[in-house]
Amino acid sequence: MEPMNMKQNLAHQQSKQNPEFLEGDVVVFKDPNKPDHLMTVHKVQGDGVLLNGNSNFALTHLIRTASVAEVLAKRRFTQTEQALAEVS
Repeated sequence: MEPMNMKQNLAHQQSKQNPEFLEGDVVVFKDPNKPDHLMTVHKVQGDGVLLNGNSNFALTHLIRTASVAEVLAKRRFTQTEQALAEVS
């Protein structure tokens, strides 16, 4: 009976992880006052992620996945640039 409980606990732990971001995702800060450079998710930890090879930490509600256009431009777009990119 113990192995069954262990499996349930592992599944429960996995479901608590934030599926919004995965290792290797390219992200940017949502706040325009924060740096506009691209960052790569190194590891997901609860409500946060380790970025750029474990050198930075950010809470998941402060970042978003970078768009393809942002990845190509190698920086976060302003709101105006984002709006123009969506129309194009």
